[in-house]
Amino acid sequence: MSQIKGEKEEEVANEDRYDPESNADAYTASIYTGGRAQSIYTDGHAPSIYTDGHAPSIYTDGHAPSIYTDGRTYAPSDVNMSVSSSAQISNSIPSQLISSFPSEAYVSATLSPFETFNSSHRLELLRSFMVARKLSAYIIPSEDEHQSEYTAAKDQRRSFISGFTGSSGVAIVTLESAALSTDGRYFLQAARQLDGNWQLLKQNVSGYPSWQEWVVDEVLEGLKERRMDGIGGGAGVLSIENASIGVDPRLISVSTGLDLKERCFNANIGFATIMDVNLVDKVMQVEGEVPPENDSKIFQHELEYSGETTESKLQRIRSFMTSRGSFAVVVSSLDEIAWLLNLRGNDIAFNPVFFSYVIVTLDSVSVYVDRKKITPEIRQYLLHCTENLHIFRYNQFWQDLPALDSPDLETEVVCTESEPSYALYTLIPSVYEIERRSIVTELKGIKNSVEVVGNRRAQLRDSVALCQFFAWLEEQLQNGVELSEMDAANRATYYRSLQPHFKGLSFATISASGANSSVVHYEPTEEESSPVDRNKVFLFDSGAQYPDGTTDITRTFHFGRPSLIEKKLFSLVLSGHLNVAMLNFKPGTSSYYIDSLARRPLLKHGFDYSHGTGHGIDTYICVHSGPCGLSPAKTSYNYKPLEAGNFISDEPGCYLDNQFGIRIESDVRVAADEPHDERRKSVLHFEYLTLVPFGLNLIDKAFLSDPQVKWINSYHKAVRENVAPYLMADQRALAWLLRETREI
Repeated sequence: MSQIKGEKEEEVANEDRYDPESNADAYTASIYTGGRAQSIYTDGHAPSIYTDGHAPSIYTDGHAPSIYTDGRTYAPSDVNMSVSSSAQISNSIPSQLISSFPSEAYVSATLSPFETFNSSHRLELLRSFMVARKLSAYIIPSEDEHQSEYTAAKDQRRSFISGFTGSSGVAIVTLESAALSTDGRYFLQAARQLDGNWQLLKQNVSGYPSWQEWVVDEVLEGLKERRMDGIGGGAGVLSIENASIGVDPRLISVSTGLDLKERCFNANIGFATIMDVNLVDKVMQVEGEVPPENDSKIFQHELEYSGETTESKLQRIRSFMTSRGSFAVVVSSLDEIAWLLNLRGNDIAFNPVFFSYVIVTLDSVSVYVDRKKITPEIRQYLLHCTENLHIFRYNQFWQDLPALDSPDLETEVVCTESEPSYALYTLIPSVYEIERRSIVTELKGIKNSVEVVGNRRAQLRDSVALCQFFAWLEEQLQNGVELSEMDAANRATYYRSLQPHFKGLSFATISASGANSSVVHYEPTEEESSPVDRNKVFLFDSGAQYPDGTTDITRTFHFGRPSLIEKKLFSLVLSGHLNVAMLNFKPGTSSYYIDSLARRPLLKHGFDYSHGTGHGIDTYICVHSGPCGLSPAKTSYNYKPLEAGNFISDEPGCYLDNQFGIRIESDVRVAADEPHDERRKSVLHFEYLTLVPFGLNLIDKAFLSDPQVKWINSYHKAVRENVAPYLMADQRALAWLLRETREI
């Protein structure tokens, strides 16, 4: 929060004090200046936590009508009803909102994080297709051909073959064995979902090989055993000479492809890239499990929300191209295309994107898309949003890519994403130099003034809905109403559906009680959902899509009497969260260093967490985006230092396996304090956007510094003054808000 960022240590009089390596404490600013309370308002009296001094209306026209979009009066009976079944809650949500995006997972509709399914038959079919292709192993990544984190049902091949539904991981199948590699967020979930056919490879854990090491070793071991058994290369049997590892090159990144190719070469194993058919797709066909085709239409993201025309964005991209001597930029990431064209779609759950490719040259734009998804209105928009734009069939991209032709012998550079697919990389003509840099992501990552105002409004709307939800949940539990985790998730969606402009969720809600909260990305389902126990920790991680902003918010509560260890870990996580939120830092500061500040309180007590501290957030596109974030090392979402205009999450956590988990997450904007003296550099800080209280009964001030306690009190005052006006018709939520924002 921009005004809850504290003093600037003598107005940054001594810049050396802001060297993160020499004096970390100088970075963590107090919220008080000169020994007196600093107003959290920029004009000294206006109730706002925003840097321009204005409290935004949650309505885009600046007015505050009924919280209902149809203009009804907000009747208390609408928010005070007791609900004991998820069906009742689901039925109260408008159908167009609860199903705004396609089904989020291929198997998660029937498979919970606690269930396994028998993968034997699917593995048997896959291996028969591998033998026909003379493959010793086959790689099944999580991604689609656009390297998307979240995928459409048709692309959830890894989930289909293994039963593991986490968003990240790689499945590897050999003729004799199978393995699943994933990161620390999903160790517990994978262990519960994988059946006995699978071996779990824990990424970055001592004693576990990488999946690349594992597959090469397994293939070599298999060849050795066949040689000892005297098996030759008869019909339908692999021989030593033709053993190879196969993969669909559209589904792996260029760095993964190059690494795997080198490993195969060094081990004298073939590396087979297969594009004519995906072998898991063949298994789906045989099993009769091919997902239905999605025929949803593409729609426009209006200028009142995007703040910049496609023509203006193209001009900035072409300026970059000219500076690099490039004649073409190949755009394959769906979020980049949605941003560039100011269009949205419904092809992937929770992510309003559409399948497409774009090639930008200095004088033309080629859009490759399923024409059935383009309405006459969108076609006219595309043809008039810039000059010389052409629309082609989606699949024609792979035919046109090898035919890229530079009109100028002096401009022989083709720009791609920083991590395009291996297929895209290899099909660009070899005569051209390839520059791998996500210039579109870098431009998209810096929000313009329209997006900044819009995101504030979206955050306020979402915070109002969550305050109503948590107040309702607490009352239900205190009254002895039995609720499941899914009941809670559906009820939160209901409150969001009452908010103006709500379009759907930004990811599947993590509603986790007790031991389930120790699973970082736990997701309940209608079929499998644990009761919410008021005497255990409750972690709720959720987000929403609005045309003017995307949210991602986590709060951890305890509706009974928390234990000392629960309060300790919550307070340590909160301290790390505030180390980031209260930070003043110089441009260029390593995001790895900022990540370390969030972990510092936990590490001092022997705890840590296995995920990054933050990720970039789009405007009505993807909840996870680049080019910046907070993590211990470079990732696809974090490869640049933070800049003014970036939106990121701040989400440290702590998880005790099979006991409980704590996470606190808010969304923040990177903002700049321009110096009064031109000889001095600007200083960056975080504007705190989320307006939901922390769980007061979980806070132990012994683990917080005095400046942090003062910051919490100032923050809760701002939450109260910004959110309360929208809760006047919901006395339960208002009473909850006033109680949860009192001083500590």
